[in-house]
Amino acid sequence: MAEKLTKEQAQEQILALRAQLNVWAEQYYDRDAPTVSDREYDLTYQQLVNLESEFPELITPDSITQRVGGTVEDEFSKVRHEIPMLSMGDIFSKEELIEFDQRVQKAVGKPVDYHVELKIDGLSLALEYRLGKLFRASTRGNGSIGEDVTANARTIADIPQTLPEPLTIEVRGECLMPKAAFAKLNEKREQAGLQVFANPRNAAAGSLRQLDEKVTRERELSTFIYTYVTPPVAAIKTQQEAVHELARLGFTINETSIEASSLDQIFEFIDHYEQERDSLPYGIDGVVIKVNSLQLQEQLGNTVKVPRWEIAYKFAPEVAETVVRDIEWTVGRTGVVTPTAVMDPVSLAGTTVARATLHNPAYITQKDIRLGDTVKLHKAGDIIPEVSEVILTRRATDSVPYLAPTKCPSCGQALVHLEDEVALRCINPMCPAQIQEGLTHFASRNAMNIAGLGPKIVHQLFQKNMIKDVADLYKLTASDLLQLDGFKEKSVNNLLEAIGASKDNSVERLIFGLGIQHVGAKAALLLAQKFQDLDKLSEATVQEIVSIDTIGETIAQSLTFYFAQPTASTLLAELKNAGVNTQYRGPKLTQIADNFFKDKTVVITGKFTEFSRQELTKMLEERGAKVTGSVSKKTDIVVHGTDAGSKLDKANKLAIPLMNEAEVLAEFN
Repeated sequence: MAEKLTKEQAQEQILALRAQLNVWAEQYYDRDAPTVSDREYDLTYQQLVNLESEFPELITPDSITQRVGGTVEDEFSKVRHEIPMLSMGDIFSKEELIEFDQRVQKAVGKPVDYHVELKIDGLSLALEYRLGKLFRASTRGNGSIGEDVTANARTIADIPQTLPEPLTIEVRGECLMPKAAFAKLNEKREQAGLQVFANPRNAAAGSLRQLDEKVTRERELSTFIYTYVTPPVAAIKTQQEAVHELARLGFTINETSIEASSLDQIFEFIDHYEQERDSLPYGIDGVVIKVNSLQLQEQLGNTVKVPRWEIAYKFAPEVAETVVRDIEWTVGRTGVVTPTAVMDPVSLAGTTVARATLHNPAYITQKDIRLGDTVKLHKAGDIIPEVSEVILTRRATDSVPYLAPTKCPSCGQALVHLEDEVALRCINPMCPAQIQEGLTHFASRNAMNIAGLGPKIVHQLFQKNMIKDVADLYKLTASDLLQLDGFKEKSVNNLLEAIGASKDNSVERLIFGLGIQHVGAKAALLLAQKFQDLDKLSEATVQEIVSIDTIGETIAQSLTFYFAQPTASTLLAELKNAGVNTQYRGPKLTQIADNFFKDKTVVITGKFTEFSRQELTKMLEERGAKVTGSVSKKTDIVVHGTDAGSKLDKANKLAIPLMNEAEVLAEFN
């Protein structure tokens, strides 16, 4: 306890805590790569706060308790916040919340109403508008000076570029990455051998603070805006009214917030969302309680670092303990070899978990994970099972460090670390696992869409030496397929028909199906639209490729490298000889006849009976529509099916025209 320490002992502990917290903060704020959980950081920070409260004479201006956020990177222009972007005080129990309420009541002399919001796990963002036009976007930085991220913010779909009124205002909120986008991004990074993001907050931060705004655009960021800086007080007197005004102006707000006149209402809100947090499409790490009256907020004021009128109630992460029994290594289609912990099954956040990704060898070494270890599990971003720490007190005395493999588990060739990669990679182009993964990808729905050709069938074909590359799929015969387990005449005919039908696909499906590193389905479509023919694309230069909007140098270099390989030329020749189409057959925007959807921005939400959302997207794009993922003032139409959610609610609030399935079909006919 602090009261038992001498001043010298307290000084020693304070310096040690500051040093540790400075390292963790630099990893969290500046490198977007934390090495400890938020909970461990928060509790250590609170230790320092308690010690400094007991020995205030030891507080120095450079203490982490006296500053906000992280540093400001030199690569970005600096933005001085005229009104500082402060942090929030944290509490971890309802008893502490009662104490906060008592402090507020004592300061203002009466009970107060509160505005209660979810604490979004994202990156603080300030947006400035001049005469209704987005002028500047900036990060919090150190609270006084932030980073200018305007170019990147302009790529985020739900940030209004123009307000409905010519206002000169500043608003603040949170930039976040939805859970689905986070999972997709980490999967792509893992396949590419890159370091994965620890959680959606760090993924959002790393995406917003990109030097190339094209990268930010691809990351599917979103925002929740909740602070109207210096609103017109005559019209807006409470936080609740401020949030409603932000929604009217076209900003995305979080509609779960409530007004509360009692602590019981706040406790009920906390209990509800602590249980429901896993079901939300975005990450939260607690609840924010704000004095609702703006006048009382001003009266209560701020400390050097935090407002006195708000507090953050932090959720404890849901953690389960289990034992690591094995570590399996699997080879992806790009050659990246990924470790997975095989564990005793355990219930975590509503699901049974028996496997957890270990990402790469560096992750295993950093956490010193060994076979037989008892470990704590949590869900990164509430979705991906992850080992948070090893319980060292329960480690066996004969335990030895885990050694990563040196040879590919599929082909036996030596594994390598390529420059700038944390992953182990097999670089054998004839590695069976890579070939099979590539074949499965080629047949997948978003690529050549060969129905019935899944991983198990590909494995059989490969094991029986019937196929060695994707061109061999088009040489398969009925007698070949009859040798497969469970295949009879009908299943043989169905698969041969699906393979035959894939020959007629527009070339963007083939480009994506080839599995060229960094080339996703969207990039493949843009490339096909630009070059029209696979031969022209294969001869294109880096400069010609990067001239396409949203296509960067990484993709361009990957394409030119791929097409320069003799094996690629041979494969493309074989595909052509097999009758596979290599030309773009989709519509050109300039050739699309006038129709109801041409040049309109459309958002799709809900479920449909006549078509999938993917099919509907394609039909709309064929008619010249731009289909986006989020509703904003720029949205022209929201097409909704059954079980439509928040997008439909937002469309109604913004008075955006709606269409149901029948109305869309009527326009198609």
